[in-house]
Amino acid sequence: MRGVTLTRAALSIGGAAILVLTSTGLSAAQSAPSGRPSTKQAIIDDAAAKLGLTGDQLSQALKEARKELGAKAGVRLDRRHTLDVAAHTLDLADAAALRTQLGGTTLEAVAQQHGVQPATVAAAIVTDLDQQVDAQVAAGILKPARAATLKQKLATKVNTLMTHQFTPPTATT
Repeated sequence: MRGVTLTRAALSIGGAAILVLTSTGLSAAQSAPSGRPSTKQAIIDDAAAKLGLTGDQLSQALKEARKELGAKAGVRLDRRHTLDVAAHTLDLADAAALRTQLGGTTLEAVAQQHGVQPATVAAAIVTDLDQQVDAQVAAGILKPARAATLKQKLATKVNTLMTHQFTPPTATT
């Protein structure tokens, strides 16, 4: 069997096909009767045939490329979840309660108003984010070297968030 070299363009075509499928939803494909290939698999098989590969080869190559490149890997600083963590650290009911107190001030100032050191709130948020990153490393989604870099970037973003001046809520008329 001759060796097949996949180029970035070939991986991009296959990746684009998968992205199109996931963005439009796969509920119909997932409920396809057994014996009939799913829409997702049919597209992969079609793209693979155009590249001179089998569907399994393309699927495996895409899986390896995602793992190597860290596609879908990483943790975003999701403000809603972050405020949930901060609210919990400040013994508030939820992020909504915290958001009402944040209007026109900083997370650092709200922490001080509650008698909590801002560093304690920041550490809680960083710990939560670090756990998310560690879970992705354990699942093989994220490489350890990338995780270390990501953790540093997230810690910097948390520090910025602590001193971010939140806008006051707008009055409804």
